[in-house]
Amino acid sequence: MQTFSSYYAGGKDALEYQIKLILFTLAIYGCFAAYVMDWMSVWWMSAIVSVLVTRWMIALHELFHLRKPENLDLITRILPIPFAPFSLGYREYRTIHFGHHHHTASVKDPDAFHIRGGFLKAFIGAVTQQEQAIYRYISTHGLSRELAIMIFIRLTLFTAMLLVSPAAFIVWWLVLRVTYIINDFVFFHLVHYRAGLTGTFPIPLPSIIRYPALLIYGIDVVYATMHHDIHHKHTMIAAKYLPVVAKD
Repeated sequence: MQTFSSYYAGGKDALEYQIKLILFTLAIYGCFAAYVMDWMSVWWMSAIVSVLVTRWMIALHELFHLRKPENLDLITRILPIPFAPFSLGYREYRTIHFGHHHHTASVKDPDAFHIRGGFLKAFIGAVTQQEQAIYRYISTHGLSRELAIMIFIRLTLFTAMLLVSPAAFIVWWLVLRVTYIINDFVFFHLVHYRAGLTGTFPIPLPSIIRYPALLIYGIDVVYATMHHDIHHKHTMIAAKYLPVVAKD
């Protein structure tokens, strides 16, 4: 059986994703500051933040397969992007993601609520993913001291930014949340549910869409989405090599 080990991501890739997560996080907060100070219009802020959040999400996904939380910096472990007042951190989402890989699209999949059941059910699951994820995780695994502290830190950040400028925060937060919902729906429902069947499916993109998407969102986002079926078969292959493996 071919392993494609020469395409596996390694320590250098892990460091790259870790640095990207920190930079994207700072840039997302920077856009909020610029918007509050009227240095950036609502349209530029929305466009830039939506791209940054999408790139942030894929970097996080790739890092799940390469680093345990104990080997990461505090910012990455906290995951301080305020998608919701109460939310999970790196350790918890990594546990959920591994459960997703072990029980992909089955009823035992911890992500089943935003994969299975058709378009509407999956979309509602994507809209409420943040709230359902924290409730389901604590119901299953309990509330540890570390998780309680991390939840408090994220809630404090959420509240502090809301108090800085309520109107600006609501607009900025809506951009964060809507971007997350769209990405979640694509990366879970569309790649794991097809015509009433569950599994893991590729999403071929025509050149007219693929090339602009590569320019805006980067190779990790585009290739991990297009070749998600290969990712599930070979989880250690770096996203940038998925098209090469698809040809092999």
